[in-house]
Amino acid sequence: MSIKVLFFSHDGKLGDAVVNTAFVAALRAARPDCEIHATVAGVTAPFWGADPRISKLWRVQRPGWRDTIRLALAMRRERYDYIITWQRMRKEKNKLMLWLARPGKVIDLQDYNAGPLQHKVAACGAALAQMGVAPGALAYDIGLPSHCPEIDATLPAGEEVVVINLFAADAERNVGAPQAEELLRGLRAQMPQARLCLVCTDATAQQAQAVAAASGTSAEVVNCEGNLARLLRLCERANMLISPDTALIHIASAYDRPVVGIYQNNGVKSVQWGPRSRLSACVLSASKDSLSGFAVADVLREVRALRDQALPVAQQVSAVAPSERLA
Repeated sequence: MSIKVLFFSHDGKLGDAVVNTAFVAALRAARPDCEIHATVAGVTAPFWGADPRISKLWRVQRPGWRDTIRLALAMRRERYDYIITWQRMRKEKNKLMLWLARPGKVIDLQDYNAGPLQHKVAACGAALAQMGVAPGALAYDIGLPSHCPEIDATLPAGEEVVVINLFAADAERNVGAPQAEELLRGLRAQMPQARLCLVCTDATAQQAQAVAAASGTSAEVVNCEGNLARLLRLCERANMLISPDTALIHIASAYDRPVVGIYQNNGVKSVQWGPRSRLSACVLSASKDSLSGFAVADVLREVRALRDQALPVAQQVSAVAPSERLA
């Protein structure tokens, strides 16, 4: 019997959406006839909108009370078997929407969230288990094709590409200019011929350009503001990605690219949101609240180690059938 499922993704966080592709992939594999819907807002709208596994999107972009009621009653007519909220609703509008939607079962993962610390991908397995679906091995699986002729033309095949992200949603997770410049110079010394690509948005473009110029490394600035295809293809094209705890960590992991993540030293972030690539490493800062005091030398050491391992792994992958490769 076919089931109809709605999951919440209207927090607008791209990283969370990438993690939840593991849920979508596993559900679709176990129940090919299921109908999957998602609530979306901000960048999650184009992300899930291009995914053929998602049948319907519900745009929840700061609705008023009247819009919330209208939306919830429309959801109610769908007669969902399950609504996955991932956590207990705190906002009154979300609580009302959920109550009016009247699903067969709400999955908020209360017991999972109160349990031992795990990577966030495990929440996908916990949700599936509550739905009676054996999750099996969970892996990110971005459902939309990465296609960007501009990136392919700029970064031709065979050229080593290192993607560096310095910026996060909050200042505490940004890499400071002095460390960023030191990092770029160290990467250039290790990889004289590599293309160093600094990712930015409109808000951080000026800072990225200043860092690139001050480093003297000929690093290139790639602005991905409002261009999801460019961001996805850049991460897929990377031979190495270096970033704080941001969506880029998860996108590169979905494409199984070598990743070095830089995290606060609080015992939580690197566990819950660490990279999932086969070749990956985490470098911790000296602070539990920010990236202050992380050692650039540690990042460069991890880059060197992963780079040394990358060729044997690439040779192994080329010997495996495409259907058996990691998503």
